[in-house]
Amino acid sequence: MTRAQQKLKRNALLRREGGLLRDFHAMRWGEPLIMEMGRSGERGVVPPQVTDVAADVAPSEDLLPPALVRSSPPALPEVSQPQVLRHYTRLPQMTLGVDVTVDIGEGTCTMKYSPKINEQLVRSHKVSELHPEQPEETLQGILEICHRMAEILCEISGMDEFSLQPGGGSAAAFGFAAMTRRYFHERGEDQRDEVITTVFSHPCDSACPATAGYRIVTLMPDDNGYPDLEALKAALSERTAAIMITNPDDTGIFNPRIREYTQAARDAAALCYTDQANLNGILGISRAREAGFDACQVNLHKTFGSPHGCEGPGAGALGVTAELAPYLPAPHIIAIEDESVQGGERYHLDAERPHAIGKVRAFLGNLAVVVRAYA
Repeated sequence: MTRAQQKLKRNALLRREGGLLRDFHAMRWGEPLIMEMGRSGERGVVPPQVTDVAADVAPSEDLLPPALVRSSPPALPEVSQPQVLRHYTRLPQMTLGVDVTVDIGEGTCTMKYSPKINEQLVRSHKVSELHPEQPEETLQGILEICHRMAEILCEISGMDEFSLQPGGGSAAAFGFAAMTRRYFHERGEDQRDEVITTVFSHPCDSACPATAGYRIVTLMPDDNGYPDLEALKAALSERTAAIMITNPDDTGIFNPRIREYTQAARDAAALCYTDQANLNGILGISRAREAGFDACQVNLHKTFGSPHGCEGPGAGALGVTAELAPYLPAPHIIAIEDESVQGGERYHLDAERPHAIGKVRAFLGNLAVVVRAYA
């Protein structure tokens, strides 16, 4: 029996049973790479000319070191705006098969659906016209959304408190590194000047603590592709401040023995941080707290369907246990019982936090991303 005959027989059987199995495959385009498109001189956006006044005060090439001045223009694709939109619409049609909001982001930031209704919500004047220095009594609605979103993230991760101030995962990783430094300084353990990470963790998990002044120790994989546990135990010492690792790592591999790694760090009195930018695959299955971590970050612009925006307009929610909560960035949103207001709670921006590391982002962070995530 040929394959076509087998298919006809199978469909006839399904019809008799009240259903028809339909073959499906996503749309397929013969789509070239973006660098292969366009033609010389074509433009999608024409920047405005610099005004005479601005030209007088703006830095010119004369002020730049010769080594920083390009000898030739950057090799960018020369394409029209409709070509760009068609190109990035066709790509998700070949993978998701849905009418997606085009999100020209990076890496896993694009691997999600961004509902259009969320864009309508954040374009409301109730969000778009918020002023960052409004009195908090006029911000009660947005503060309530942020507080509720933090409670959701606590349930998802097992952490006790969250700050939504960081503008992305790297900002959260730096925030944790700064919190770690303050935490051990107050305990009189300034000799803890090392952070251990892994070669397959996101680069920010080494770059951020390095920026905060730590010496970085990087673990290589063992024969099974997991970070070498024995190498971790050998690297841990009284100088170790924290381990900062991605799980699942940036290759997509989840380490099922992760408790052994965090326990080894705990035995050395070090803190444990997990970068959960790749949360999608373990959401509702594994929680950072049960895996032995003291802190984690969740990228709202990935798991919770908000466009990334590229290099900053995201939200890297930073969650910690109760022991580390006093060190979270300030101001921190807290709920206060107040029977005089609807719902019995009002929300306060608590800036009087003597142990806090200060700000890691201007004002309250990227609130539109939080609104999208909450929606």
